[in-house]
Amino acid sequence: MLKKQPKNRDDNIRPQNKQKIEKLLSVWLRCRKKLMTNTTFQNGRKARNTWLAGKIKCGKCGYALKTTHNPAGYEYLRCSKRANHKGCPGCGTLGKTEFEQFIFTAMGEKFREFKLLRSGEEKANPKITAYQVELARVEAEIEKLLDTLTGANATLLAYANKKIEDLDNRRKTLSKAIADLSVETLSSQQIELLSGYLDDWENISFEDKRKAADGLISSISATSDYVKIEWKI
Repeated sequence: MLKKQPKNRDDNIRPQNKQKIEKLLSVWLRCRKKLMTNTTFQNGRKARNTWLAGKIKCGKCGYALKTTHNPAGYEYLRCSKRANHKGCPGCGTLGKTEFEQFIFTAMGEKFREFKLLRSGEEKANPKITAYQVELARVEAEIEKLLDTLTGANATLLAYANKKIEDLDNRRKTLSKAIADLSVETLSSQQIELLSGYLDDWENISFEDKRKAADGLISSISATSDYVKIEWKI
């Protein structure tokens, strides 16, 4: 007696469904190929074109700026969104070398200002101090409103509860901001290290330049018309 041959799994797939699967597979393979050839998405690939990689964003759309070059070899920064599918008007003309020098100069000025404010002493981050002052004011307002609730009528209770809720949300926001900044506050050792990097900029390694930028800068939003730097100090 002949044994019944097992059916191939493909035999159980309806023709229309099989076509859909083949189409989806084709799309997936094309996307996969594009990702593998795109340096932005390659796994484990370290930045090597600019020490500002990961910090610089297009001032128009917020997408990352990437390094590219023209036929003459001139390197410049280009909006990745515009480069991929023209979905952004672009950041204008930003020469890579000139932009890096501009940011390095800004880093030096900001760091000197930071050290001057510290005056060689271990002082609190001025942003933390400002937040702490506002936090104290908010907490005082909450206490004052709580004191007014005794014997209050329904209208006053409703107003006070809403006001207290708003103030409490602000209190939580300020507390989180203080906690986040406290983590980022530079130690004396970190300040000394950054000072060494900036003083010997032309001789330090690419990775050390990235460390210096990461120690001072949160993000950079840029176009050919303006540059906005979010500092960590």
